[in-house]
Amino acid sequence: MVVKEESSSRDTSSEKPEFEGIRAKIEEYRNSMRARFNSYSVHPWDEHDHGWTPRLRIFHFDEGNTEAHSPRLDRRDNPQHLWQNLEEALERQPSGNPQRTLILLEGLDARIAEALSVKYDIPHDVWVVHYDSESQLRLLDPDGFDSTSSTYWKIIAPMRVAIIWNEPPGDKMTFERYSGSCSRSEGLDLDLGDNFFNSNSELSFWGKHTANGWIALVVMDTPHGFLLPETEDEPRVPGPYLTKPVDESSISPSENATYVLSGSDYTTNHRIHPKELSLWDTAAKAYESQSITTTDDPFSATIILRNFVFCKWEDRIKRDWNLHETIWRSDIEEIGKQDIRNHNLLLERSRKIGADFQEIRSSRQFLQQAAVYVRRCYQTFRCDDMDYLSSPESPKLRAQLSQESKRWTYLQEHIKVLDELISGQMIMYAQRAAMDEAFATRSQAYDSYMQTRAANEQAAAANRTARSSGQLAKIATVAVPCTIAASILSMNGDFAAGERYFFVYWCVALPLTFAMLAWVLYKDFREWRENSGKDSKESDNEKGLGDDRSSGYYSGSMDTDSSL
Repeated sequence: MVVKEESSSRDTSSEKPEFEGIRAKIEEYRNSMRARFNSYSVHPWDEHDHGWTPRLRIFHFDEGNTEAHSPRLDRRDNPQHLWQNLEEALERQPSGNPQRTLILLEGLDARIAEALSVKYDIPHDVWVVHYDSESQLRLLDPDGFDSTSSTYWKIIAPMRVAIIWNEPPGDKMTFERYSGSCSRSEGLDLDLGDNFFNSNSELSFWGKHTANGWIALVVMDTPHGFLLPETEDEPRVPGPYLTKPVDESSISPSENATYVLSGSDYTTNHRIHPKELSLWDTAAKAYESQSITTTDDPFSATIILRNFVFCKWEDRIKRDWNLHETIWRSDIEEIGKQDIRNHNLLLERSRKIGADFQEIRSSRQFLQQAAVYVRRCYQTFRCDDMDYLSSPESPKLRAQLSQESKRWTYLQEHIKVLDELISGQMIMYAQRAAMDEAFATRSQAYDSYMQTRAANEQAAAANRTARSSGQLAKIATVAVPCTIAASILSMNGDFAAGERYFFVYWCVALPLTFAMLAWVLYKDFREWRENSGKDSKESDNEKGLGDDRSSGYYSGSMDTDSSL
């Protein structure tokens, strides 16, 4: 199908009178949007050149046929030009009824948003909510029910972008990513070695019934943008750090999932990488070349976009959480019995377990976040609405909707399996850490006991040496009575050796000597009895601790793990 590009050859010398009222409405809308974005430093209405160009494509559907238009977006010569170009492309409807139009807009451009909003009465909050990643919008009728004339939803799809470092960044810089003029990611730690990074893109849908059909608008993020350092008070916009689409030639083929576009429109099979692909390029080409079945609901025009959003999420889940790698994330390794006394090895093992646990915990948090986004897509795309799934009269469309619902259901079940696997691994890591801690505590108690015992043995040896010295002193002291007696009896006369009173020396010296020796021996015997009792108790305790170590976690659990 040939895409028609509108010409811009018109008189620029003056404005048509009817455009004056439109200009006033656009100015009023512009001032209102500036007031709503007043608290943001960078936004689409701040009148700065953010270094990117929006893309717009308009599709008219007529009984399976599609006519595409690419209006010129030149607003340099006259502000009237943009309005006229858009109006001409939008009003080139097929002659038949109903009239159904899909507008694809890549990048939130303020001038295009103003023109479309004035023409179709688009609420201001549609653009505000698309800008703010955390916001959601529900359109209501005055009675509080969901609006019957228009509808809005927003979903998130994975995006991978390339980085252009026009100058080296500083050390430990943290960035905020802008997709076009919309803030998308904060707290990005990037350096010169990073050429790509994963992020998310916003996709907003607004549909409205008209008198003779409907109009549908889809706004998607552009991969073109910039990175603003969060540490700078007044950063340059767009600055030297830019983002762009990933070059297809630089993408490594995925081992987990392969996607190939095939059919009569492709002379050869074309392999795509959904996680990195530009949603605009792929979807716009599909709308131009493929016939789609639309209904009275403007939501039906988004079926091609919904298909590629699914491919993006499936590709990301299967690549970031590969099932095989998730199951075998933890190596089956245990420390041998000969290493149970190596405290450095135990400490290093504990650190590794802690680091692995934190990595698994972080992985599970990202998976749970992805599960929330996938669940939102599942509900937004009405995959759980049985009335909607069975409503189309066309068997082909009914089969397509059924396939879409089954694919999203399977993806949610796959995420649930991954979450259960990761949760089980976290429990196993926690149990292993608890067992290691218990073993380390017991090992520390045993080591403390061995150190205390060695200290006691050294103290006992010192005591024995001291007792030996004391005994020598006591033995020398024992001789003191004899010395005293000898001194007393060394006098001449009848007490001299060989005289008749010499026996008195033995009667005094010997009893004193034996009494002192008995006292010394009794004290040593009592200490020996007490030490013998203590040694027996310590031997029993040591045997008990040895039995505990031989029957502990590292002896029995190793055999159990090895059997796995």
